[in-house]
Parts: sequence; structure tokens; C-alpha cells
Amino acid sequence: MEFAQKFKEAVDSFTAETKANVTELRYNVENTVKNAVSEAKEEVELQKNHFKSTSERIQAKLKGPFTLEKVQADVKEEANILVADLKTTFNRNADRVKGLFNDASAKVEHQVKEVKAEVKKATSKAKKATA
Repeated sequence: MEFAQKFKEAVDSFTAETKANVTELRYNVENTVKNAVSEAKEEVELQKNHFKSTSERIQAKLKGPFTLEKVQADVKEEANILVADLKTTFNRNADRVKGLFNDASAKVEHQVKEVKAEVKKATSKAKKATA
């Protein structure tokens, strides 16, 4: 009866600790998703503001006399601005996504280490119980 009791205690302990680790992992995943949504909302807001300022800039260029040189200069300027904006946006979002995945990966690795430690601990208790 003593062996069965010790084995049950080891299994119960392992189960409780595993549930706690799974709960923490779920919490970490939910936070990562919330952070990703927050980052996406922030990016949408940045893009809305950017489009507004771009629209105002282009509308200002559409006023006044037009010459071939002025139109060519405006088109070239807008093309350069567009390329710079795309690079900036891409780099900013790439850094955000990389940060989110690195954070999530670190949390998952931490959880895996904890689960492995708990498995080792439960195995050790079970071996002691059988001895």
C-alpha cells in the first residue's frame, strides 16, 4: 500500500505541476498574441497618419502652375519618398515580428525546461518509491 500511495503522490505532483506549466504557457501565448494585436493596431494608426500626411502633401503639389520640370521633380520626389517609406515600414515591422517571436520562443523554451525538470523530479520520486 505504501508503494501505491507514494506512486500516486508522485503522479499527482507531476500532474499538478504540469497543469501549472501548461497554464503558464497558455498565458504566455495569449500575451504574445495580445502584443501582436497591439503592435498591429499601432502600425495601422501609423499608416493612417502617414496616408493623411501624404495625401495633404500631394494635394499641395497639385495646386499652381504646372511645367514639365515641376511635374518630373514632383514624381521623382514622391517615388523617393515612397521607397523610403516602404523600407522604413518593412524594417519596423520586421523588427516587431522578430521581437514577438523571440520573446515567445524564449518563454516556450523556459516552459520546456521546467517541464523536463518536473518530469525528472517525478521520475526520481517514482524510482525512490519503488526502491
